[in-house]
Amino acid sequence: MQANHPLADVDVKFPTEVYADVRLERTIEHRIMLRDGVLEDVQSTVEVGALIRVHKNGSWLIASTTDLPEIPSILSRLAASEAAPTGHGPSGVEHLEVHQDQRLAFEGDRIDQVPLQDKLGLLRDFLGPLGRPSIKTWGARWIDQHRERRFMSSKGADVHHDYQEGGVILSFSLGEGADAVSETFRIADHHFSTLLAGKESALNSLNMHLDKCERFAADAVPIEPGPATVILAPEAAGIFAHESFGHKSEADFMLGDPAMMEEWKIGTRVAADGVSITDGGQGFGSGYMPYDDEGQSTQTTHLIKDGMLSGRLHSSMTAAALGEAPTGNARAISFRFEPIVRMTNTTFSPGELSKDELFAAVEDGYFIETVKHGSGMSTFTIAPGLCWRIRDGQLGEPVRIAVMTGTVFETMGEIDGLSDEVEVPFLVGGGCGKMEQWPLSVGFGGPHVRVRRMNLA
Repeated sequence: MQANHPLADVDVKFPTEVYADVRLERTIEHRIMLRDGVLEDVQSTVEVGALIRVHKNGSWLIASTTDLPEIPSILSRLAASEAAPTGHGPSGVEHLEVHQDQRLAFEGDRIDQVPLQDKLGLLRDFLGPLGRPSIKTWGARWIDQHRERRFMSSKGADVHHDYQEGGVILSFSLGEGADAVSETFRIADHHFSTLLAGKESALNSLNMHLDKCERFAADAVPIEPGPATVILAPEAAGIFAHESFGHKSEADFMLGDPAMMEEWKIGTRVAADGVSITDGGQGFGSGYMPYDDEGQSTQTTHLIKDGMLSGRLHSSMTAAALGEAPTGNARAISFRFEPIVRMTNTTFSPGELSKDELFAAVEDGYFIETVKHGSGMSTFTIAPGLCWRIRDGQLGEPVRIAVMTGTVFETMGEIDGLSDEVEVPFLVGGGCGKMEQWPLSVGFGGPHVRVRRMNLA
């Protein structure tokens, strides 16, 4: 390991009588907040810590610390502890692969080392369009993070990798009362230089988005509730994949639930022909993570392949418990938490239709362009933002849709078209929540997805 990294200097002597691992993290964050023209907050934080795990008597003993020199004594104390009850069932420790690797992808272009005044300057460049008379209130945020991780184990694993993101998040409200519209616009990337280079294009996109928001606030009308044909924009499709199917694919939900295991048996048809969903952490984006928090290499997992359930997401423990192959999806939001099964980048795979062909086949339906939020397991609920009527294959007037609901399998079976180009937006300033762990950086997206029947209200 290189000596110019604080985590590289940590030397751990593991006990020999038990399995143990240490996950080191160093996180540097910067945040700037302006609201309605006033600079409200500037924050810079640096945090270093470690999660220590010892597997003894079939159970895990876990501790976290921000005092790295204390790691040896914590390891010794946990290894000698008699507090661990005798565990039952597989732990997956015996199947943990041993990797030794250094993958510092952002070493030459650290976003945390960009001067704060440059980040504030970029943020201010996006404030001009927010001065429109139609905008009643707005907030503008800059967020960046650089995180280094190093995982070591008594088996000899030693992987050192990094992640970074940064971006501008604009939130604004237009209109009054029941006609008020709240929307968000983001630009984000791994590199500050990329954000600078794309500033003019992003400003054009912001102005076009604001034009749509103004039209929506002035002219949108409620829909008649009931089933209808919809086309989901790539981000909306990604949220649907993440909320309606991705969480159900996290294998810890299967443990101790025979009915769910039967319902989600590998090889079961769960979607229409041609529908595929994958999850993978190797590609750059919001969910990039070359190794998970158990030191396992991440990979691309086909959750659905041509309509058939073909895989699920695992930690070492869930893989052992279900007798399936690990996938490298054990993740934690920080060193203060033990890893649990989480998604990385979850996307619909592309289809064979052009976007124009996808729309042309819809005589009467709706286009879901943005989404406010969503949740789901066997059933899902998604709250759309900007939506438009489709008439004879063309976009028409704006419409207000409060919620989209349905059961996962039924709705997946109603998908009858996917466009041939995939978009995966880079997200910053939010993330996925599970149990008490929020927010975790994840990515989601896909092509435009057409659903014959979806329940709208």
